[in-house]
Amino acid sequence: MLAKLNLEVLGELSDLLNQLKSEDFKDHSPVLKTSSIGQHVRHILELYDCLLSQYDSGIVCYDDRKREKILETDVNSAIAKVKEIQAKLDRPDKELLLKMAVETDFETIRSSFNRELCYNLEHCIHHQALIKIACNQLDYISLPSSFGVAKSTIDYAKSMELSEN
Repeated sequence: MLAKLNLEVLGELSDLLNQLKSEDFKDHSPVLKTSSIGQHVRHILELYDCLLSQYDSGIVCYDDRKREKILETDVNSAIAKVKEIQAKLDRPDKELLLKMAVETDFETIRSSFNRELCYNLEHCIHHQALIKIACNQLDYISLPSSFGVAKSTIDYAKSMELSEN
């Protein structure tokens, strides 16, 4: 189920990327001021990439990202990376250690693949909400109402609609 939810959210991201003009992807957004849609997309993809590429070792460190500039400047590279991540998401749950930089040292926390999938899902949705704000000024973009909205918020809104009827 977690893999399916992540696939859906990444699918929405891919749908957006397929609509975006290159300059709107890579240039700083007038709304976001200091960042671009591409930078937010790169950040989303890098965290998924860390989880998947470090899965076999059993130690995941999100601080150890590649920071590939091409993922924020070339929309086609970002689309290809989304597809690559989607193809690798369905893995068995297992115990992981999450390694975090803390000042000049590292801390490790017990976690699991499924817990980190939850984290990446929420992280992706959070950044999609920011991306949605930038896209609101682009009149050629069509986003589903669920883009950048947590599943729990969508479910709550549906339950409120049902209770009102």
